[in-house]
This record gives sequence, structure tokens and C-alpha cells, in this order.
Amino acid sequence: MSPKKAILRTLIKVHESGRATYTRPPSIPGFGADPERFQKAVNELLKDRLIEGRRDDEGHMAVALNAHRLADVRRYLRPAWAHPAVWAVAVVVGVLGVGLML
Repeated sequence: MSPKKAILRTLIKVHESGRATYTRPPSIPGFGADPERFQKAVNELLKDRLIEGRRDDEGHMAVALNAHRLADVRRYLRPAWAHPAVWAVAVVVGVLGVGLML
């Protein structure tokens, strides 16, 4: 899984649990294995405004989902088979298959 998806999945779980708290990026699963890639992904998500960042009480960076961009986050996390383009291709292939059988 890409670092962006891992970060967003973790933050959406925190958000859906009812605790709208900020999470430190090092506490996200996978961050310890490749911190450079995860930090780059955090910076990109902050730039895209899918997440918000701030300093916690101890002065460390903490992130949370941007509540105004929740639909965009869910769209980014949806599985490949749920993408509208995949369904359009499936319908076209089905129509062509039925047309060739007739």
C-alpha cells in the first residue's frame, strides 16, 4: 500500500471512531519502516489540503483529516473496482461481447 493510502486509512479510522484528535505521523503503521517516504507523503497530503497539521502540546507535528475534504479522501481510498471508469469499460466490453454473439 502506498504511504498516502496508509496515512489516510489510519486517519479515517481515527476520525470514524469519534475521536477527532490529531495523530503524530510516527504512530502511523509503516512510518517506522520508511520514514522518508511517509514524511514526503504527509507533506504532499498537507499541500493538497486532504489533511491538516499542527503542533501538539509537546511541540511535535500532528495531523488529522480535513473535515471539509472528507469526500475527496473517501474517493481517493475507494477500491479500483469501484471507480466509474472501470464500470464504463466493463459495460462496453459486455455490450461488445453480446453484439458479437448475435
